[in-house]
Amino acid sequence: MNSKVYEIKLLHHSVQSLSNRLLDITIMLTTELSNINILCFTKHWLSEVQLKVVNIDGFRLVSNFSRSHSASGGSCIFIRSTIETKDVNYLKELGKERTFEISAIELSANRTILACIYRSPDSDCHTFLHALDLLISKVSSKGKQLVLCGDLNVNFLQQSSKLVDLQNLLAMNNLTNIVKSPTRISN
Repeated sequence: MNSKVYEIKLLHHSVQSLSNRLLDITIMLTTELSNINILCFTKHWLSEVQLKVVNIDGFRLVSNFSRSHSASGGSCIFIRSTIETKDVNYLKELGKERTFEISAIELSANRTILACIYRSPDSDCHTFLHALDLLISKVSSKGKQLVLCGDLNVNFLQQSSKLVDLQNLLAMNNLTNIVKSPTRISN
């Protein structure tokens, strides 16, 4: 079967309960976001069993991380049904509850790995950065492009060692942060 190259139109949303947002997401996908072909969610708050029965019309669940030892958190990726993907279990092995909650998939036609990551704000940032470095190295060694999205809980508005370390890791690997404005402001 020939894979058709397509433009990636991705939406990431830190949903804080996917179940409570499904109607809103469905409406958005039929109106202003009808061109989206990839949905990435963090903080879905669902078990693996619960996620498997989530139905988003025209999309299929292709990867997920659900917590088994505590509530909340998680990450998942839904892809339009027409898009071919390959599993990347060698990346999912990097997953660690609270620190590196990763969902990942290869977009076959684009030779691209998509990773959706959630890091709890109270988790160790150095452990997170080490896992992220491993992820980048593994993808690079396969000769694939990498698209990262997620909720990393690093404040880009305030200089800190966490921010500098993350920016250095991204820069060393020719990765660019395309989000230029705050996604949340809190005191």
